[in-house]
Formats: sequence, structure tokens, C-alpha cells
Amino acid sequence: MAVGWSAPASLPPLVGELAGKIALNALPGLPPLAWDVALLPADAGRLRVKVSARNESTQIVVHADLDATGTAGTWRLETGRFDAALWLGMIAPQFSPKAANLTGQGFFLFTGGGVIRDGRLTGRIDAEWRDGVLRDAVMGWTLDGVAFHGQFDLDSVGPRLVSAGPCEFTAKTISTARFGARNLFARGVLVDDWQFALAAGRVEIAGGEAVVDPCTLSLLPPVYEVNMHLHRVGLPDIVALAPGGLSDARGLIEGTVQVGWSSKAGLKVGAGGLTVSSEEPAVVRLAPTPGFLTKRVPERFELLPRSFGLLARWLAPKNPAFPELREIELGRTELQVKTLTIKLTPGGDSRGRSAVVQLIGRPVKADSHVELVTVEVALAGPLDTVLRFGLNQTVSVQMR
Repeated sequence: MAVGWSAPASLPPLVGELAGKIALNALPGLPPLAWDVALLPADAGRLRVKVSARNESTQIVVHADLDATGTAGTWRLETGRFDAALWLGMIAPQFSPKAANLTGQGFFLFTGGGVIRDGRLTGRIDAEWRDGVLRDAVMGWTLDGVAFHGQFDLDSVGPRLVSAGPCEFTAKTISTARFGARNLFARGVLVDDWQFALAAGRVEIAGGEAVVDPCTLSLLPPVYEVNMHLHRVGLPDIVALAPGGLSDARGLIEGTVQVGWSSKAGLKVGAGGLTVSSEEPAVVRLAPTPGFLTKRVPERFELLPRSFGLLARWLAPKNPAFPELREIELGRTELQVKTLTIKLTPGGDSRGRSAVVQLIGRPVKADSHVELVTVEVALAGPLDTVLRFGLNQTVSVQMR
């Protein structure tokens, strides 16, 4: 960032103060700023300046100690306090039209200092965001308890900010229309062209944790695609994200999945694989679907051809597993999960399937006549409805 000015070859001793108000046409949402410039006592041939500006949302105090030319010396940002609600609303739309939906709370705090050479500022800025809230009402998400801290170097060549060390961003809670999470943590460095090199990222979700591999994210415009590792994530919350096949589920799920987001496309799920964790027994209950299982097995075992009439009916014993299968397909009987795997291939696998879900389970009842129920669901097309049972189903029943 470069700021320059010209000054006479020498400066007479000056002491005094100027004050007034100014309205910035470039920021029409900003209330007028009361400002003052104080010329403080200094050694011969030098100039000490204190510049202040303030209103109800902004407070800035800057000190400068200049040489006789006024183009070299030191500077110090003593106070830079900005109301996030006002400043985010003014600045965000300048980067992207869709950022106009962003609203915030809390305060941006800046301190720092450095040197002035040839009328240009160089140095370091310490930046914080305290008591933060970030919300997009149109996209339907909110980050609460937001905090940020980072140090940035001012480049003397141009208006570029680069990290002087790792930055940290945290949020206590994340709320969306589809899921909630908490304790978001991200650490990384800001590099050229508003790229953020993420070194570590994690978030607690559904009682478990999602950890992100190191990657580079675009901040302007905001675009990311990350590889996310899920550990001990609650199966009920996974089911809630994509209802349709299960009415209830208990247990934990593990695996890796690619997740992307952009303001244009929104949230996208990419390739990956998930499986039920062996650390805790998993139990599911199918969503009520009459005939889902029973249409695949006979209600009676027909030992004689139907042409034998009454005798054939007398010698057709009832299938003892049939009533139990009806209870399973109507969601009245729980299945203890033996395996539950989810494979995501957005580009399509060798058979053109973008997702395959396989469930193998047995009734919780110890004396059940049903040994195993196997359900495999294949989805071809967008992953928007992944995990929704009912498409290209393959079902098998193994009886005792």
C-alpha cells in the first residue's frame, strides 16, 4: 500500500491544531468523520504529527515523525477501530456483487507501524476481529462467535497485503438451513492475489470432527474445494442431510469426501467414500415403504402347482419371515447394521453411477427368521439427492 505527499525542502518549527468534519463521497454509507491534525513539538528540522478521525462507528489515531523533507520518517497506527456492521456492508459489495448479502457484527481492530521512505509507507499491521458475527440471509448461513487475528506486511511496491505470519480464524457456531456445526478453526497465510494458503482446518459437526487437508483457497471471489476427513460423525445427522431412505439411525460414520463452495454454485459434494464406524454399534430404521421387501419374497411357500386347487393351498405353509419383513419395510423393526458404505463418484463410475449406497443389516430381534437384509441403491446424475433410497434399488433377503 503506497501513500505519498510532497513537502518544502525545510520545515520551520510548527505547533498547532486543525479540526473539522469530512464526508467521503466514495463511501456514502459512512457518517461524516470529525477529524483533527495536531502538530506536536519536535526537534529542529523535524515534524511530529498526530492525525485523528472518528464518528460513532469509526476511530482512527495515527502518529508520524517526519524529517525536514516530510517524505521520510516513521509512522504508528495507535488506534484503528471499525464497526463491522457498517464497514462490512460498505466494503464487501466492492469485491463481489453477491457479497452485498453479507452482514456482520463486532469490531475490526488495527494497530501497527513502520517507516516512510520517499513518501511511501511500509511496515506491519496487526489485525483483529472481535465479538464477530457473519451472516448471509440469502444463502441461509450464520457464523457466530467469530474471531480473527493476523499480522500483515505493507508492501512498498504496491497496495498488497501479505501475511507476516500465520493468521487464525475461529467461529464458535455455524448455522445453516441443513446442518449446524461448532468450533470452526482455520490457520494459514495470505499470499498474493487474495489467495489463502490453509495450513490447518477443522470443525466439529454432528458430535464428531471434520479435518481439512492443506490447500489454497480463493478469497476474492470466495471459492474453495477441500478434501475433508470425517471422524466419528453422527449417522443421524448424515441421514438428516439427505432424507428419504431411513427414518431413524444411530451410530457413527467415518470417511473422506470432497466439498466445494462458490457464490455461483453454492455447496457441492464431490468424490469420496463413507462407512459406518466400528467404534459404536449402528442401528437404522427404514422409512415406511409398503412392499419394499415383501414384494420380493412369497407370503407362502407353494409346494404344489396351483392347479391342485385346495390341496395346493393346504400344503402351502406360511413364510415365517414375511411378517417380519413387513415390519422392517414399514419402519417398525430396527436393523443392526453390519455394513453401511457410501461411495461418491460425481463424474460417474464404470457403470455411470454418481453414488452407490449399500446397507447390510439384520433385525435386532435375536429370534428373527430373517438373517440379513441387503439394500443397494445406485444414483445416476447430480449428487443433490445422494443417500436418498428409492432409485435403482437392489434388494436381497437371507432367511434362517
